[in-house]
Amino acid sequence: MFTVHPNEIKDFTGDELVELLRRLLYAEARNAGVPLRGVDVPLQITVADGGQDARIVWAGGEASTDFFPSCDIIFQCKAKDAGDAQWEKEVWTKPTQKKRVAAKILNDAVREVLARGGSYIGITATALVGNKPEDRVRAIKNGIATAGGDPTNLATVDVYEGNKLAAWASAHPGVAVWIKQRHAAIDLAGFSTLDHWGKRADITAPTFVESPDRKFLLGPYEADAIEFSQLAERLFVELEESGASVRIWGASGIGKTRALYQALSTGTGLLRGLAAANFIFCESSQVGDRLWDVANQIVKEGSAAVLVVDGCPLDKARELNALALTEGSQLRIITIGTEGLEHDDHCVMVRPTKADRSTIRGILKTKLTKAKADELDYIADLCDGFPRIAVFATESYEKRAILKSVDDVAQQIMDAVGADRETVRALECLSLFDNLSPDENPAAFDNLAEMLVHMKGELMYENLVIATRQHLVERNHSAMTVQPRPIANFLALRRLDYLRPSTLVAFLDSAPCQHRDAMLARWRFLARSRTLSEAIHTLLRTSFADANIVRPDVAPYLTAFVHVEPDRTGTSLYRAIAHVSLSDVEAISVTEELVDALRLLASRQKSFGPAVQMVLRLAAVAPLEGSQPILELLRQLFQVALTGSQADDRLRRVALEQALDEDDPRIRRVGVEALGAMIQTRISRSEQFEQIGAEAYHPEWVPADHGTINAYFDWALQRLLELWRKDIKLRRVVEEHVAGDIRNLLSPELLPTLEIFVKEVVAYSGHWFDATHGIGDWLYFDRPEEPNDFSLAVRRLFDATLPTDPVDLVRLYSRFWMADLHDPAKRYAQDQDQPDYEYSARRVQELAHMIARNPKQLSRAIHVMAIEEMNAPQAFANALAPELRDPLDTFEQAVTALDESGTREGVNFVASLLSALDYHLQDKPDGVGKLEAIAKTSSVLTANPMYIMTSLRVTDERLNNFANDVREGRVAPAQSVSVSYGRRLEEVGHAALSTFIEALVERGSDGGAWAALEILSMYTHGQKILPPEIVDLVKFTILSPSIAEEVDGNTTMADHSYGRLLRLVDASNGIDDTFARRFADQLVFACRTSGSRRRGPPDVLRGALDTIVLRAPAAVWPVLASFYEIATRVERDRMNTITSATKPFASDLSRVGAGALFDIPIELMLEWVAVDPDGRIAFLLTFFPILEQKSGKWNWHPALQKLANLYGDRKRFRDALRQRIYPSSWSGSRKPHLLIFTEPLASWSSDAVLGDWAATMLDGVNRSLESEIY
Repeated sequence: MFTVHPNEIKDFTGDELVELLRRLLYAEARNAGVPLRGVDVPLQITVADGGQDARIVWAGGEASTDFFPSCDIIFQCKAKDAGDAQWEKEVWTKPTQKKRVAAKILNDAVREVLARGGSYIGITATALVGNKPEDRVRAIKNGIATAGGDPTNLATVDVYEGNKLAAWASAHPGVAVWIKQRHAAIDLAGFSTLDHWGKRADITAPTFVESPDRKFLLGPYEADAIEFSQLAERLFVELEESGASVRIWGASGIGKTRALYQALSTGTGLLRGLAAANFIFCESSQVGDRLWDVANQIVKEGSAAVLVVDGCPLDKARELNALALTEGSQLRIITIGTEGLEHDDHCVMVRPTKADRSTIRGILKTKLTKAKADELDYIADLCDGFPRIAVFATESYEKRAILKSVDDVAQQIMDAVGADRETVRALECLSLFDNLSPDENPAAFDNLAEMLVHMKGELMYENLVIATRQHLVERNHSAMTVQPRPIANFLALRRLDYLRPSTLVAFLDSAPCQHRDAMLARWRFLARSRTLSEAIHTLLRTSFADANIVRPDVAPYLTAFVHVEPDRTGTSLYRAIAHVSLSDVEAISVTEELVDALRLLASRQKSFGPAVQMVLRLAAVAPLEGSQPILELLRQLFQVALTGSQADDRLRRVALEQALDEDDPRIRRVGVEALGAMIQTRISRSEQFEQIGAEAYHPEWVPADHGTINAYFDWALQRLLELWRKDIKLRRVVEEHVAGDIRNLLSPELLPTLEIFVKEVVAYSGHWFDATHGIGDWLYFDRPEEPNDFSLAVRRLFDATLPTDPVDLVRLYSRFWMADLHDPAKRYAQDQDQPDYEYSARRVQELAHMIARNPKQLSRAIHVMAIEEMNAPQAFANALAPELRDPLDTFEQAVTALDESGTREGVNFVASLLSALDYHLQDKPDGVGKLEAIAKTSSVLTANPMYIMTSLRVTDERLNNFANDVREGRVAPAQSVSVSYGRRLEEVGHAALSTFIEALVERGSDGGAWAALEILSMYTHGQKILPPEIVDLVKFTILSPSIAEEVDGNTTMADHSYGRLLRLVDASNGIDDTFARRFADQLVFACRTSGSRRRGPPDVLRGALDTIVLRAPAAVWPVLASFYEIATRVERDRMNTITSATKPFASDLSRVGAGALFDIPIELMLEWVAVDPDGRIAFLLTFFPILEQKSGKWNWHPALQKLANLYGDRKRFRDALRQRIYPSSWSGSRKPHLLIFTEPLASWSSDAVLGDWAATMLDGVNRSLESEIY
């Protein structure tokens, strides 16, 4: 059906031929392999007149395609072929085409294409046979030569006549469909172009109402949304790769098809041309099995087409998606249907959200011209964002124009769609359930229909199918749901009024679990029903009374009960959990539903205390290992913020004090978990703060100020210290909690308590390794440049944690990674250019000689390190090996200790000792043989052969074998890093090193690229300039897609390695435009939420952007700017973490400076913003400097002032600037930050444009400073 014959185009007029050429150019452009988006698209297509009818030029991508002989072509169209003379003179200017003019002059287009070395192609609808095409080509060349040009300067001269044009059109199904529909009176077997598709009745009427705020979700969260204006370009981006697929899904009547058509048809320039040329549209129900014939034909011919299938079931969509992924396929797929998923790794899921109120009002106002504003709002609420329901409402209101109540409006809407009494009753029944699948359990469906609405099941199903066609029922897979929700709630409440509580209780008792759960899921929206309250009261007094309330079979009811009757349900649960012994509590099954019910009860201030007592008791008898939901809830309820509760800090302290008064070791142990949560500074929660049923809204409690937070932390620290003193068994876990966040707890307010803690722990244990690490991090990363009383006190605290025993000191410096412990006399700001990774190594080297000379200390060191987990024991092993009097005996002691420990915790030290001794004995083959023999006697070392292999010296052969083991999954990438320690790769050749690095990068999803970075950093240690082959290897690794994923395996050391290696590449002149563009693509990939990605961009990209923008700003800017235009809010937030002036939650850092992108030439940025100021200005505000300080006074930065002069009258500019003044993420006090804005805001108070806004902002800032509420 896509074969175009010459006679189908032979009668094209000149305008029709130009339009055909336009479509062919856009269609063929996909085959050029050029990115078809961006602010600086390297593809230009012009269709005009004056010596040329069209021109195409591109940079990058393929050098040619089947129908584009080069990447710079001009086309000349002639509808009818008039012979050689016509083509000869077409290359001349109009005046010199006359016969009487002897001197011929080339027209501008031909002269310029000759200079560029491009191609010239003539286009005619006339089919030429025999040698006529070659004759026309000779005529064109003669014309060029006659006018003094040299046709050999052109890459190609050709004429595409009717036969070749038909073949070209046949290669592009979208163009073929357009040709066949050009003069056709009916659809081409159900397939159509964009314009023809837009003539459908359901698209043309009613008039489309602009909906600029309409959102389209690319994931499960609101922040995953894009706006309507971004939809078309985002679809083109997602469909750039051949085989890509998109599904637009959502409830019937939500406006999926209309939105897609409007987005594509209102596009301009390149997007509009591509949609017209590449897209083929059809309705699944109309084309039937022909769909598969067409799709298979497109795949078989390798045509680049986008097939849009409306009304496509999900299972068929998946089959189409799989077909598009066939090898060699250029097919892309868009399907539209009611079924879908929030996320699919292989298909981009796009779900339109409900239309906003203004859109619904706009639809209503198109016909309800006499309706009052409050009437429109009333109807809009019931439409619940469904455009189709709004259309029905207008039809009903036009007839009656009467509004009495919600019931009246709902009934009018159902009348408008033709819902008769039987259909309404069926809807009432379905509305009692979250969803029903009639065929999942037909007998049960028949029973519920009979019991709840006195209908036969078949009749109810028939009426629900009718309601589906009336857009009152959504069907997703086999499930049916009443929509919109306000009408569903109205219908359900009316049905509940007709039911006796006893009927409801009987149904719940007899219904299968899926029907019971579907009904209970609706109760939170029906909480004001007296029938539900009475049914719950009955159950709590009878079958759910006393201990029965916590039976596993009752658990599914609990959340629904809390939404309707929170006080009664909470009291029943409290009796069953808090009024019994812990041994009885141990028998309670802690189900997910029970945890949810307690979470809801704890969210209310009124029931927080009893709910927390229940949580504590259940957590006390729960296993502490793993992620137990009840323990997660406990920790959430006691963290300093994001607790999900109205309860303030005082209520939480009181609740915990009451629990700790109970003299039970299990309660004390879980109390430590609660206290540990109280001092956590890295907080989050997985559940949203949820209101209960029909209760009035109450805000979640947040700390009023930093004083409240510090008091909360200090109270928890003091309670932990009391428990540490009281219970020796709890000391280890208490120490872990305090040391785990001690760096962020270090503040003048908390220091006295921490000093006591450190003093007592060190007095008891002789050391506190984890605290040493945390305090050392504060000294290295957070200490101010100028010493003050507090920083000196922290240094004394650090010194107090250090052990005095030499063996314990070695344990400390070997326990953590080499980059984790720092010289306490240094700061990161002094150390970042040449970080000192050898500090720990130097310390253990100093100690090794002393320990080796003391037999008792040596024996103790070997024994203790062979049974403890050590992350960096290599330095000690290397320093110890040459000092040993009997190395084989010492190694045998280590192996014995390791095997007798019964664990693998000491394997790193023993393997390191094996490696060190292998080097030490390399000139003694017998000694090496005995050493390996001892290693092979170890049950632990031989359990994983890589322990021994990676401990021995590295040769090319061994490294190649090791690379194979990595590639085939026998060795984890993280394990392989140790092969580079101690400069062990210095002797291997570049080929072996490259093979090894490539094997690691292939294991990207397992952290292989990060491991490769660490290895390359070790390999290049001490180098200032890299040789070209190493530069290429480093760039290859840095640009690995898995670097953007930040997968497991990214350690602190890897972050340092990335930064150091990039600086070396820069010093070696390795950052060019190609590398910069690929880096920008990588950053975009890191920010995108579509596809298989789950995490945000790693921090290392932030520092890298600073460097790369300086070297190639023009290569980076188009990529990032074009992505911003189509990004969701989550994606923009992700990019902002990289491009903004300051990282989120950073403390004591200026947030008014410039981000990396400010180094982009400002002309490029302003030119980009000028195209769409409202949509783009906010991006610049995320990284532009906003203030500068001169002579101690803060003023608006000149660059910011320039933006204000241009766009200060726009709300988007002011909103974005306000976001910089009040950043959403913060650590520490905001007071110093806000103070510096008072004078700049005051300076704008008299500004004609920004004066009112600045005065309002200044007033808000001053009030924030006075109240300390930010």
